[in-house]
Amino acid sequence: MCSTDAFRSQVRALEHAVDALLDIDLGSVAAAELADALPRIAARTRNLTGYTARVNFQYENRQATGAHPPTGTELPFPPEDTATPTRSPAGEPTAAGRRRPRSGIVAGDNRSIVARGATVTAPLRVQRTGDIVVWTIDNPEQRNPISDEATIEALEAAVGEANRDHSLRVAILTGAGTAFSAGGNVKHMRDKAGMFGGTPAELRQGYRHGIQRIPKALYHCEIPTIAAVNGPAIGAGCDLALMCDMRIAATTATFAESFVRLGLIPGDGGAWLLPRAVGMARASQLAFTGAAIDAATALDWGMVNEVVEPDRLMEAAHCLAADIAVNPPHALRMTKRLLREGQHQSLETLLELSAAMQAITHHTADHDEAVAAMLERRTPGFTGNRRSP
Repeated sequence: MCSTDAFRSQVRALEHAVDALLDIDLGSVAAAELADALPRIAARTRNLTGYTARVNFQYENRQATGAHPPTGTELPFPPEDTATPTRSPAGEPTAAGRRRPRSGIVAGDNRSIVARGATVTAPLRVQRTGDIVVWTIDNPEQRNPISDEATIEALEAAVGEANRDHSLRVAILTGAGTAFSAGGNVKHMRDKAGMFGGTPAELRQGYRHGIQRIPKALYHCEIPTIAAVNGPAIGAGCDLALMCDMRIAATTATFAESFVRLGLIPGDGGAWLLPRAVGMARASQLAFTGAAIDAATALDWGMVNEVVEPDRLMEAAHCLAADIAVNPPHALRMTKRLLREGQHQSLETLLELSAAMQAITHHTADHDEAVAAMLERRTPGFTGNRRSP
């Protein structure tokens, strides 16, 4: 069977399997069976989210360029130098008269498809230029909340792709519109919807298997991350900025660890992140009062690296990213890992880890190139090769 026939056959099988699964009355299934199936379903769902993005990219690239890779190859995802396409609803004609596919998180698209054909706004735009990728949370009408499953999965998938693609060196995270992120969806809290519904035991599981996946994903992101904070970063939105390695704020940005004002606690890792950014005393002040601070105060407290005018925010973020991206990719990834480990390891343990990592970097082609370029007083050309020739 050719690849096209096999693909078509498997897609039809997937459609039938999903439809059959959705038709099952869960009330008739034993609790033990539900508990056993849940992690497997969640894992396959995350895999399909990433696969959907890959399928959509292949489609978009061929629609735009007419390119078709040779048999047995696949175009890289996401592509280098891919600008965000003109936004248009899924299934509606673009300027060229073609229809966009309905799919999950994609580079530049803004619609996705969910169970039974209902359309929703896609949560994340991905735009790559060379070795730098920009992730934009794209729900400005609701001020970019991050408590819904689609956004959580999209961020997880984006980080996973960055970890796998060793040609990527830096990621920039920002929000669409005038807000960086409002954190949790307050209307969902009111309605006890999504992760905010259920018994205390279900809520606990909802946090553990929901929004808490974001700090875990970003903590384990192998490339340096920069938060470009374009506006209010509230509650979990504030913590989202802190999950990144560095932060550049527009003068319009504000930061608030506002959970206490809603009768809540920082459930997404803020109690771990905030003291590491500003120290325990200032973290306590922010967490206990729930008050917001402006960008200038955040800079004074060491929460952000730089404050710029709003129209210069992305330029400043890209400049910092470019300064980082000129360095050898393996050294960057290992340095980030070492900095992360240094937050909770003893000096002795960290020195052992450093020695092991250094032994690896000494045997990379990029190390040899860096030394030769320095001695020859020229600009190095790094390749990312893992072994010296």
